[in-house]
Amino acid sequence: MDKPKVGLYSLTSCSGDILETTNIEEDLLTVLKWIKVVDMNVAMPSTGETPDIAFVEGAVTKDEEIGFLRDLRKSVKYLIPIGTCACTGGIIARGPEERREWLSDVYKEAGEDIALRFPRPVREFIAIDFSIPGCPIDKNYFLHCLGYLLKGVLPEVPNYPVCMECKMKENECLLHYRRLPCMGPVTRGGCGARQPSFGRPCDGCFGIYDDANVEALKAILKDIGLNNDEIQKRFDLFLERGCT
Repeated sequence: MDKPKVGLYSLTSCSGDILETTNIEEDLLTVLKWIKVVDMNVAMPSTGETPDIAFVEGAVTKDEEIGFLRDLRKSVKYLIPIGTCACTGGIIARGPEERREWLSDVYKEAGEDIALRFPRPVREFIAIDFSIPGCPIDKNYFLHCLGYLLKGVLPEVPNYPVCMECKMKENECLLHYRRLPCMGPVTRGGCGARQPSFGRPCDGCFGIYDDANVEALKAILKDIGLNNDEIQKRFDLFLERGCT
């Protein structure tokens, strides 16, 4: 029986999400018994084979990336954006729509020849099957989703807050007891509360979950001392673009 073919592809990104899949460590050899990796830009050259399952990281910033996505969508069974940049545009989508001055400042004369779109998520250009958010993705959640795909079914996407995972781990509430600006109450679970478990407030990289009470959290953040500008910056980092 042929193994399902898997490809991991990067658009405009830091490649951190694909790198995270290489950190599966002791489970990696087990995974490779069940799949054949045909493309993984940070770890191997492409075999030229068409995958059955494609994971794509990074935001869309170039016309050629749009063409690549559309061709890939036609040839694969499942296409899954991974990482916040692919899911919402990510941190690189912060700031103004016009980036020409930034390009000039960073690349000087060479910046005049760089043609970039404003960073957009993959779903705006092609149909996707589901998303694996995170900055970077959580390797255990990636394995969970891959396991479902190998069975030919789509995984259920968590629709509960990070707070629930903190409760399950018996973590101290950083928002309530330490008055730290934690975004856990409105952020989709799935990461296992990885930051709060180490005493660091959630930044919201998994995006917002359905029916999250955004206004209630904004009121709490104001009560613990953040001004309106600081609160908006917390939401702009990952969550606000995830709402649209």
